[in-house]
Amino acid sequence: MRMRRAAAVLLLAYLFALPGCARVVFVSERDGRPQIYRMTTTGAWQTNISHNGNADHFPDVSPDATRIVFSSLRDGPGENIYVMATDGTGVTALTSGTGQRVMPRWGANDRIAFQYPAFHGNARIWSMNSDGTDLQQMTSPGANESDDGGHDYYQAGAMLVFSRYDKGTQRRVLYTLPADGSATPARITTTQNVSETLPVISHDGARLAYREFDHVDQTDRIRVLKVADWSPVGEISLPVPADRNISGLDFAAGDQRLYVSVQTADVTANPVNIRQEVFSVALDGSDLRRLTSNTAGDTWPVAISALTRQPAVAARVPVLFVHGHSGDAVEAWQQPAGTGTTSFAAALQANPSLAIDPFFLELPVHGEEHPESVARSIAEDAADILAAIEGGADSSGNAQTGILDMPAYQGVERVAIVGYSQGAISSRYYLRNLMGTRRNGAVTVSEFIALAAPNHGAGGTFTCGTADQPDRSARELCAGRTATIASQLAGCGNCGFVEPDEFSTNVSGDTTFLTALNGHGNFQTTPDGDGFEENCGSGGVSVPAAEAPHSRPTRADGVLYFNLYAAGNADLIVGGQTSSADCLGRRMARNHAPDVANVEITGVPAEVHSNFPHHWPAICTTLYALVNHAAPATQAAACSEFTAP
Repeated sequence: MRMRRAAAVLLLAYLFALPGCARVVFVSERDGRPQIYRMTTTGAWQTNISHNGNADHFPDVSPDATRIVFSSLRDGPGENIYVMATDGTGVTALTSGTGQRVMPRWGANDRIAFQYPAFHGNARIWSMNSDGTDLQQMTSPGANESDDGGHDYYQAGAMLVFSRYDKGTQRRVLYTLPADGSATPARITTTQNVSETLPVISHDGARLAYREFDHVDQTDRIRVLKVADWSPVGEISLPVPADRNISGLDFAAGDQRLYVSVQTADVTANPVNIRQEVFSVALDGSDLRRLTSNTAGDTWPVAISALTRQPAVAARVPVLFVHGHSGDAVEAWQQPAGTGTTSFAAALQANPSLAIDPFFLELPVHGEEHPESVARSIAEDAADILAAIEGGADSSGNAQTGILDMPAYQGVERVAIVGYSQGAISSRYYLRNLMGTRRNGAVTVSEFIALAAPNHGAGGTFTCGTADQPDRSARELCAGRTATIASQLAGCGNCGFVEPDEFSTNVSGDTTFLTALNGHGNFQTTPDGDGFEENCGSGGVSVPAAEAPHSRPTRADGVLYFNLYAAGNADLIVGGQTSSADCLGRRMARNHAPDVANVEITGVPAEVHSNFPHHWPAICTTLYALVNHAAPATQAAACSEFTAP
């Protein structure tokens, strides 16, 4: 008898050690109280591993998949946080005291975040080391708010995503903030009339999944977003027998499926919690598989799977995308423009093997609909680029975790920048004036790729506006001067008697911004003066390197400057190879510096300027430079290496 029992134990242990076995923990009430169970990915061998006379809740798995953290009422009167091995042995208390500490989540930084005080309103999120030391408060909700809808770590534990309840709207919305609580939470979702809860990050850190409950049609969906920019990956509406009231969510090992606990249509017993069953489903919503089937309630499934790491950071390229004057990051990078165009986001999705991690910087936009931005200078945009790359305060004084300070990029010393239109100029301002100021003067940029950049200013009455132009960034890009029909008909460097007037709204620095940026360009009233006529054609620029400081190959450890513009001066905002339609020579995108790779992009559909960052040849040429750290020989050669969306 003893030998048979021992053999059975060994067989059970062997089965759980097999690939595909013992991969899921969940909570079940089949023993008359919530207990932590374990099962295989197919639902086999469902076994109680917590064996406690009190309620156990909310399991999560350590980054190395050897331990489980959970909350329990076993040592009342409060609910506290415990850890144990994945077989249920070695239970250790991490917290003590009254009140309820719940929903522990274990980050890659070996910190555990949990909610306290739970279920009483105004819940906050706290963190501690995995041994219970160094307790810290992470979130500070307002009096009518509660951070009680779930949370998870991402970016190797440097950041937290969480769900916050607003008593006024009676909705829950997703926010993020640095894991040390050092900044104001940033909202990442904007959908109206829904509540967003149960955020979970994939094991490779690339995706976010969460529950979206629609208050209008009373239905549940699962949304999946890309962590790098919070762009949508997919939406899942669970098929029958799954119903609504999703109570748990997690990525399966390999991150191609989700585990979900949800009310099930064929369980009719009351109350609602005992109608919950555990399923798995593919990320595209197909292949729903039922893993549990009973009338006791099974919830909160979590994969027993070690967190995975992205490819070695040295092989990956973090890329900061900086949008232009009047269109935000979504418009510039994440959606198509005119007919037949695409987007950088679509291109990256169509080429998933590219080792590119995109960061889409969101700056204030300008235009008649945004009077709040009229006094904003390009230098303020550059300050936000500085904070995005090197960390520290942005232009509003808010602390940011710079890309180079993120744990995922420790060992990476540089980012690449892709700037479009005005975003290219704010990026150049950063390169010239701010780069390295928070990193001991280091060169922090590997490649700078400018798309349709007004390197010598924007020309034209449409762009520059009338003499009372209110927008400061427009005045800076127009060299502090208007444009007139006469000044646009006069050849470059031949303003003579058609000299355009200075804006009446100029403030200090508006007329000299381009001069300071390029190292040349002071306006002279005589056609043969040493002024903006240097922009004409190839120009006789006295210090051409000033337009591209720190550039390689002149500086071996410098920045690759890669400048793309529409062929034939087709871009009515910034021009192209040669200056045109402006006696100041402002309408020329070509960069004069000797180390810059200037490339004309053909076939951009009208409207040329707005369509430029959505034109496939411009996108694939940029991608080539990012992954090869060099400009391509030809536009066609670059595009042949990638799959068009």
